[in-house]
Amino acid sequence: MNRNITRIVAIAATLAMGTSLAACGGSSADSSKGHVYFMNNKAEVVDQYKELASMYTKKTGVQVDIQTGAAGTYDATMKSELAKDNAPTMFNVAGFDQFAKYQKYVEPLQDTDVFKLLNDTGKVYSYTIDGNSYTLPYAAEWYGIIYNKKIIKDYCSKSYAVIKSADDIKDYRP
Repeated sequence: MNRNITRIVAIAATLAMGTSLAACGGSSADSSKGHVYFMNNKAEVVDQYKELASMYTKKTGVQVDIQTGAAGTYDATMKSELAKDNAPTMFNVAGFDQFAKYQKYVEPLQDTDVFKLLNDTGKVYSYTIDGNSYTLPYAAEWYGIIYNKKIIKDYCSKSYAVIKSADDIKDYRP
C-alpha cells in the first residue's frame, strides 16, 4: 500500500501546485511502474483531469485511470469501487461527512513531500485527527449570507429592528 500512497502523493502534488488531476494514461504507460486509480466526484472538471493524467503518465510512465461518479451517485459508486480488489488509490471527498465515511481507507500525509508544499492555510484545511492530516485540500467552497446593504441599513434604523447593523447578522436563525 505504501507504494500506492507514494504514487498518490505524487499526483496530489500536481493538484496542490494548481494543475488539475486527470484521466487515463495512453501508450506511454508502463505497468511495471504502477497504476493510479482516481475516483472523481467533480464531473465539471473531468476534461482537466484527463489532460493532467495524460501529462503525468507521459512524464512518469505511471498509468492514471479516472472514474467519475455520476451526479448524485458518488457515494454509491465509491462504496461499490472500494469493495473491489482494485479499489481507488485516490479519491475526492466533499466535506467532513464524506471524509468520515471513508476515513478507514486513508493514511496520514503530514510527513509527505506534497503535504509540505501546502501553505499554512492549506495545512489548516486538511482534515486532521489526533495530529494526523489525511487530506490534501485543493478547492474550497463556502456559502455565505448575501444581503442588500441599503435595505439592511434602512431596517436597522427602525425602532422595531432586532439588529443594530449588518455586523449583527451571524446566521439565518431568528
